[in-house]
Amino acid sequence: MKLFSKAFCIASCAIFVAACGGGGGGGSSAPDAVTPTPPATPPPPPPTGALPITASNAQDITAAVLGAITLGVEIVDIVDVIGLPPIGGTNPRLAKPSVRDTFADIFTEILACDTGEVTGTWNDADNNLMISTGDTFDFVFDMCFFVDSGTTLDGATSLTNMVVTGDPFNQIAPWGLAITFGFDNLSGTDSAGTAIIDGGLDLDMSSDDNVVVNLSIVTASLTAQQSGISVTLTDFVLAETIDLNVLTLVISANGTLTSNLLGGNITFETLQDFMVIGDDNPSAGQLLISDSSSSVLVTVLDNISVQLEIDLDLDGTIDEMIVVTWAELDID
Repeated sequence: MKLFSKAFCIASCAIFVAACGGGGGGGSSAPDAVTPTPPATPPPPPPTGALPITASNAQDITAAVLGAITLGVEIVDIVDVIGLPPIGGTNPRLAKPSVRDTFADIFTEILACDTGEVTGTWNDADNNLMISTGDTFDFVFDMCFFVDSGTTLDGATSLTNMVVTGDPFNQIAPWGLAITFGFDNLSGTDSAGTAIIDGGLDLDMSSDDNVVVNLSIVTASLTAQQSGISVTLTDFVLAETIDLNVLTLVISANGTLTSNLLGGNITFETLQDFMVIGDDNPSAGQLLISDSSSSVLVTVLDNISVQLEIDLDLDGTIDEMIVVTWAELDID
């Protein structure tokens, strides 16, 4: 799938799917459940080795950073256990909670996997039987295996700091939803290996008209590991504006990427927002990627090509310039 198109689909495909929400409309049932899919694997680090940035590794470093930009959105989609409006889908309802602590207003449900189980706990803070501001969720996966995906999930996910404005679960505009996701060594194992996610992120999304949706993801630290490769995003801020009428996505991202294969940190800063139309590659955008001694200025020429301007010593002079295609960057 072309760069950012998955993020676009995640953020837009279910805006008008009324079945995606469980508690926001005022029912007495517990929230929707989503059959989990494999955790996102870390974005591919540059195989050519460590920093500094040179003409030989600039393409790989660019691909690693652009891949990392969508990592947060993909992880949120994976652990969407309450049917978030822009990223949820039409999913089976969670049965009425089997255990309730009437004093603490806590609902607990043990969900069946093909083997293993996942325990979901909903703390209904105001006891209104709706997902609302102040509620929290905890999900513990215990070797939960799903035949359809061939994936086993193990570990814990939490949803806290929830702020609900209007009715986001039934997409009654205007609406807003903010949540903090926490990951405690959440792992997913399939035939390709095991990926582990640790850390947390803040998600904030809203819409005034169900046509334009604003989404932001912020994380102080989020780490993904697989097959000995560790990738960490720190001080990461992602902002998206999705227009469902004209099918456009405007995106910017800033932060720091660290990988054990890089031998250091890479900072990235969006200088010009990326523009994506439909399911195509970005047709505009500019990103500055740098380490302590070198940089590459990534400029989108069109939906076919990207220009990489490499400054080998941060003296402000472009030492080398190459043009690559989006296909050559090979970003999933």
